Amino acid sequence: MTPEERHRHIRELAERVAAHLVDQWPQEGAHINELEDFAERMGHSVQREVSERVLQDEAARKEGNQCPCPDCGKMATFQRYHWRTLVTAAGRQPVRRPYYLCAPCGKGHCPADRRLGLGPGHTTPTAQARLAVLSAMEPYVQVADLIFQLGLPLQLDLKSTERVAQAVGARLAAAAPVAPYGATPRPVALGFDGVMLRTWEGRKEIRVGVIYEPDREAPRTPAGEASLRKEYFATTGSRESLVAAVCARALERAAGGVGGVVAVVGDGAALDWVDLDPHLPRRVEILDFYHVMERVGEIGRAMHPGAAAAAGTWQAAMKKTLLEIGPWDLVRQLKAWQPECAAGQEVRRVQLAYFQRQQERMRYPAYLRRGFPLGSGAVEGACKHVVVDRLRGSGMRWKLPTAEPVLQLRAALLTQPRLDLRGYAASHLPPVAA
Repeated sequence: MTPEERHRHIRELAERVAAHLVDQWPQEGAHINELEDFAERMGHSVQREVSERVLQDEAARKEGNQCPCPDCGKMATFQRYHWRTLVTAAGRQPVRRPYYLCAPCGKGHCPADRRLGLGPGHTTPTAQARLAVLSAMEPYVQVADLIFQLGLPLQLDLKSTERVAQAVGARLAAAAPVAPYGATPRPVALGFDGVMLRTWEGRKEIRVGVIYEPDREAPRTPAGEASLRKEYFATTGSRESLVAAVCARALERAAGGVGGVVAVVGDGAALDWVDLDPHLPRRVEILDFYHVMERVGEIGRAMHPGAAAAAGTWQAAMKKTLLEIGPWDLVRQLKAWQPECAAGQEVRRVQLAYFQRQQERMRYPAYLRRGFPLGSGAVEGACKHVVVDRLRGSGMRWKLPTAEPVLQLRAALLTQPRLDLRGYAASHLPPVAA
């Protein structure tokens, strides 16, 4: 396009916009809703006009009479122009693109489709990014209603919306976003957990991980939550792959602190600290304090059957001791306790064995001095935010290959709420039929 043609297009556009403004300008005294509807309508109109003009020009641009075939690499020859309606951020827009046919392999293609980054449903990267964000946050069937309520001009059917989200999520998983947080002098903690998901093959476990910088004084506000600098991870794949990825990132972030030590918080499940040595040689293992207090409560009730007040007093005293001294007095009292009933004897046997195994992970006064967390609430919250809130809706049942891209989208967007997904738009399209 020459500068003269460009200026002519701009003048024509300005004249059309001015005519619309004159024709539809609200009357004096119009309700605020009418004023905002008018402004929004004009904004969409200008957006559509500009988008249509620039897309038409770019889509129609020829790359010569011949260009390389993307399938066989030989030269394809220009045949004619093909019309295609694109799904853009400004709505549906028809464009014509030069079509080339490769005689050696018999396949045709429109180079403009790849140049424009078109994806499933002939969506532009911006349209894909917005559809993927909405699909990550809400069920696919609700995306169209959200688009309407938000006043977005996006128009795409349900199945194509799903294909877009799946494609963007898959590319996101294949090329992970740049890590949002670097090395820090603050304490670094991580946790692992699992969530059961209903699938067509039965109940399957989703593995979840989280890294964060604990701060006991952080307020329970959006700003306070953001100050913890959480990174979320989830996969339908193996626990080993998740552990390796989370530990590698935690070590990078802990490199700015003293000794590069990472805190690993768990609730005492058998796999909480398994196989960490190859990935996290310098770590502090912490048994979830709130899980400990549940067991302490059970012991108190067994020590003082039928005396709730006495059991509560003992539990409160033991909580203070654990936080100020550590687990040693709890283990000592369990050893000295000689319950008379069989139920009490069983509680003593189970809990004494448990706390003897776990006491090295219960040095709570030292953890508090170093700024490490005592609870596993961060990873429990990660399970809810990444998996439960989106993938465990009423009646939902998944296939693991279709759940994985959604998990990757949610984990990435929860980690970086303003992540630009256009860089992960799916740009591959099948050849155009001759």
